[in-house]
Amino acid sequence: MSKTRPQRETVKHLTYFVVQTFSAVKGARGKISADTPMEANDEDHARRLFERYKPIRAGVVAFRRTGDPKTGDWEDAVVIARHGQVSADVDQLEAADDTAADSWDLGPADLKVA
Repeated sequence: MSKTRPQRETVKHLTYFVVQTFSAVKGARGKISADTPMEANDEDHARRLFERYKPIRAGVVAFRRTGDPKTGDWEDAVVIARHGQVSADVDQLEAADDTAADSWDLGPADLKVA
């Protein structure tokens, strides 16, 4: 008599939360370098990491990405929060709350053009 194994439930969609920080490159005015991305447990954790790194990095962005790891099909990343000088790729991402750029927490120092 063979035992039937319980069928495993597979996850079709996963959401990853990531915080990406950027450091200023010494001796290269206005240049930034991406640091190692940090995975967060959930959106609240991503926001806490964002707030932690916001005052000590040239830029920081928290985002989420949902998809199917089995097939490799992923939706576009959605920005949860951003601050400071970040990669140009971030500007192409959709904001989670669909707020206008005017309402982002940017000050005069963030808007300087090199």
